[in-house]
Amino acid sequence: MAPARARGHRRRRPGRGTPEREGDRRVTPSTAQPRIPPPRALVLCIDDDPLVLRFYEGFLAGHGYQTVTATDGLLAIQIAQQACPDVILLDVMLRGLSGYDICRIVRADPTLGDIPIILVTVWDDPGVATIGRAAGATRTLHKTADVQRIAHAINEVLGFPGDPAAG
Repeated sequence: MAPARARGHRRRRPGRGTPEREGDRRVTPSTAQPRIPPPRALVLCIDDDPLVLRFYEGFLAGHGYQTVTATDGLLAIQIAQQACPDVILLDVMLRGLSGYDICRIVRADPTLGDIPIILVTVWDDPGVATIGRAAGATRTLHKTADVQRIAHAINEVLGFPGDPAAG
């Protein structure tokens, strides 16, 4: 005769772990979803000033983002097609293709058309944002504004509630 077990006692099976409660359902280590942090979003930074690009790289890395950079429009389009970034941070005034031109090209490309584009500019003119929206920009920021606004704008267009580095 087998020994009696206390009511509610479960016999452990080797290698299965002990069941844990999660809400109203039982979860074992083999069925639990692991807590994996979200992948770091990739930001394509486009500016013809290498110092600005270096700043963006360091600043955005500190906020949990990966970056890839381009110093001109044609290179930026090639990188965007290869890397498929999560967001584009784009200077309005570039040599060759302008930021507006790049917006239009990205929006016309079926593989890139949904990528949020944040224009950054030194121009303090509300018309820049209007032209940017018409070209396909998601947001427009003033370059000399508080740099934390850049991280906030990226979080916002990607639907992140806060700073990815904090989580």
